[in-house]
Amino acid sequence: MKFYKNLKTVYFLLFAVLAFAFNACAVEESIPVEADFSIKVINDDYSVPVKVEITNKSTGAETYQWSFEGATVTSSTEKSPQPITYASPGVYKIKLKASNKDGNVDEKEIEVKADAAMNVDFEWQMQGSDISPVTLHMIDKSLGATQYLWEFEGGSPATSNAQNPDLVFTTPGDHIIKLTISNGLETYSTQKTVTIKPAMTIDFNWTVDPIDNDYQAPVLLHLNNMSTNAFTYEWTIVGANPATSTAVSPDINLPAAGTYTIILKAINDKETKILQKQVTVLPDANLLSFSNIQLGISSASSTVGSFFSSELGTVLKQNEVNATNGSKIDFAFFGLNSSFIYNQFVSPDEVQNTGFLALPNATHTKVINSQELVGTQLSSSGFDALDAGNDFNTITVTETNAGKSPFSNSVVPRVILFQTSDGRKGAVKVKSFVANGLSSYILVDIKVQKQP
Repeated sequence: MKFYKNLKTVYFLLFAVLAFAFNACAVEESIPVEADFSIKVINDDYSVPVKVEITNKSTGAETYQWSFEGATVTSSTEKSPQPITYASPGVYKIKLKASNKDGNVDEKEIEVKADAAMNVDFEWQMQGSDISPVTLHMIDKSLGATQYLWEFEGGSPATSNAQNPDLVFTTPGDHIIKLTISNGLETYSTQKTVTIKPAMTIDFNWTVDPIDNDYQAPVLLHLNNMSTNAFTYEWTIVGANPATSTAVSPDINLPAAGTYTIILKAINDKETKILQKQVTVLPDANLLSFSNIQLGISSASSTVGSFFSSELGTVLKQNEVNATNGSKIDFAFFGLNSSFIYNQFVSPDEVQNTGFLALPNATHTKVINSQELVGTQLSSSGFDALDAGNDFNTITVTETNAGKSPFSNSVVPRVILFQTSDGRKGAVKVKSFVANGLSSYILVDIKVQKQP
């Protein structure tokens, strides 16, 4: 009995030891929990909408409770939640509470910043016109920017960090304006081009009608305004008619001999410039003079030209004569060929008798081709001495068949007399006969009264 009693004691002690050991092991195997995770902003784009990937790095956990402050999805119990999105700018917390069945719990949170949506854009306000110098006030239209860098090609200043700076361009041409914005994490740029016109310039000249080439009073000036980038003009010519004008390029009559000062004021919204020039008008001698005029033979009537008009101050070709200028032709020259054995100055209304086409609205001019046959009234030296219309008063132009007779190139120089249908007297001095095949011509000087 004693043996059995001792055996029970042994079993009891063994059971107690085993129970203690089991309980001890159960306590040692309790698993701790460490909540841990990391985040990554997709494409490093911190401008809303911001998408965030979450990587769970927790240990010892079996359950997860996610809290996404401000996100489109605010919570999740997944171990690895789907990427979350922030649609509004701000600073938000992502929280993780991790636990296991042993009752162990741990938490972690990370802040994420979502910036306002970024967009780079700008425009400008131009003060006045686009004529140099040009002042621009820049207007930022960007979104989500906290930092600005302006770059102005050829501008003053060349750069600026202000949000809406002012600048000046003075150099004409195309200039690039570049804006770079940043929010501290992202950077965006855009550029535009502004075109600046050159600063205003001022200049002018003038022309006169052929009848006024001698600048004898009265003279009609055709003012030619060559200024650029001006808005308005003010002309002042004391003694002229008109004495003032705001036309761009007016015609001005200078009625008497003297020196006139022509003043032009050019104005735009940036500046005013003044330029003056002088022109001298001579006393009226009632004489028009033309030098080194070419008159072609018959075969050159459409290339060199054979019809002369003192009113137009030019030689006309056959195909240039029309109903408007036909009545302004003083005479025609007919040369048979390049040998110059048969030459004749012809009245405009008789050119069809020499092989030319009839001239529209032609008038009659008296001509003396061969003074030697009717009595010489004006020699070559006498022609050179003509310096006033009154010098023709002693000359009588009487039309006769003998006087109209053609001439050859045997006498050089030769003086031909003529009188137009309106009574003006004139003379032609043939200086040379130039043989050039079908384009042969004579070279002449011409003097003719302005008025009878």
